[in-house]
Amino acid sequence: MKKVNLLVIKAFIGPFLGTFFISMFLFLMLFLWKYIDDLVGKGLEWHVVARLLFFSLADLIPMALPLAVLLSSLMTFGNLSESYEMVALKASGVSIYRALMPAFVIIIFLAIVTFYVSNIVIPKANLEAKSLLWDIRNKKPAFDIKEGVFYNGIEGYQIRIGKKDADNETIHDVLIYEIKPGYSELSIVRAESGKMKLSDDKRLLYFTLYDGTRYEELVENAGYTKTLPSTVTHFDEQKITFDLSDLDLKQTDKELFKGSAVMMNISELQKAIDSSRKEIRKKNTATRDYIRPYYPDPKILMQGSNVKDSPALKNDTIIKNFAKENRYAILEQALTSARNLKSIIESSAQQLEDIKNDDRMYTLKWHEKFTLSFVLIVLFLLAAPLGTIIRKGGIGMPMVVSIIMFILYYVINMIGIKMGRDGIIPEWLGAWMATIFLFPVGLFVLNRAANESAIFDKEKYQKLIERINLFLIKKRRLKDN
Repeated sequence: MKKVNLLVIKAFIGPFLGTFFISMFLFLMLFLWKYIDDLVGKGLEWHVVARLLFFSLADLIPMALPLAVLLSSLMTFGNLSESYEMVALKASGVSIYRALMPAFVIIIFLAIVTFYVSNIVIPKANLEAKSLLWDIRNKKPAFDIKEGVFYNGIEGYQIRIGKKDADNETIHDVLIYEIKPGYSELSIVRAESGKMKLSDDKRLLYFTLYDGTRYEELVENAGYTKTLPSTVTHFDEQKITFDLSDLDLKQTDKELFKGSAVMMNISELQKAIDSSRKEIRKKNTATRDYIRPYYPDPKILMQGSNVKDSPALKNDTIIKNFAKENRYAILEQALTSARNLKSIIESSAQQLEDIKNDDRMYTLKWHEKFTLSFVLIVLFLLAAPLGTIIRKGGIGMPMVVSIIMFILYYVINMIGIKMGRDGIIPEWLGAWMATIFLFPVGLFVLNRAANESAIFDKEKYQKLIERINLFLIKKRRLKDN
């Protein structure tokens, strides 16, 4: 039996590791394609991009693992069946359940590790990745002055260079607009040529300008609005230093992102769920208590009891209990009161809906910590026996079948999560929908494989189609007659 275990384990480990890393690479390429516009042109150092990609890998695991389990299971047991090794095992008295057991133990271990990754590693990695991506998105483009185009990346300045020499330092036809805060003062510098150089730490930009003119408005002079006084200064050489620290990557406090459900572990999600449900009860009670004094029960009004300072009413139509000359004012006051209450109720309802949306998201994420581990087991129970039935190894047929099954799983999972998030179905059902749907299918396929049922026998389906066609032809003939 040890040889059987080693045979199955060796056959399974290689395809699983290969398909997992290939899946991670493919999903990482999709991630780069999605955020490429946020990364290009920012002058990011290689280690910043490497950090972003490294932390983003954790969020790709829930996508890559199910696909890897599907594909590797189909490949492994498809190869064993195609090479008649499964036939030899069955002939020696080894059942399919015993043959699947070594790989199943690996999947159980993988499910336990996946739970730890989902609960501990992914939330921390998401916090790092999302905060870093936020900083990158809000980073200003890298310093890059092009010929004949105004550059406004430095706050308070508009810089235009007519021409740059090949050394990328010597510049010609320089025009600089210096705009003070509030656009209250404007200075213009124009020079025939100059030198442009960055400091060693690239935080300062030095301009040395030659043969130029500086125009400056004197807004602080008395009577500026009438005479518009200004000064014009000619210079042979002038040095200007620009601070480029605003172009650096700013690090946002990570605590600001911790409220998101994707960055919480199970205990944090449970606390968030408890807090949101307390807030829902508190909001409902506060709204009812606020509305109740304005809308007492009409039966109580008619009895003139249990309502402070309210006499018994004589007429069912309340307004007719008041003098005619006062009715218009009373109706206006009632309408204003009703409008105010409507506004308060709508505002409270919107706040309540926002809290409920957060509560549903927290609950979904709480369940998803478990569903990822269980779905690996379910997908293995579906794919491994299916591989023994298909009896096709290699990468071709297993790839096609696994992609179809993965799309099926992904679509069902997304539908369940969306319905749970929208409150159409309970959150637990939305999170477990894919597992609940696929588990019976996996047990059915496992049973068919154990009973050596040829559910993929072409001849069987061809005969079934022929019978259906024959039945339809007979029915048509009977109808014509």
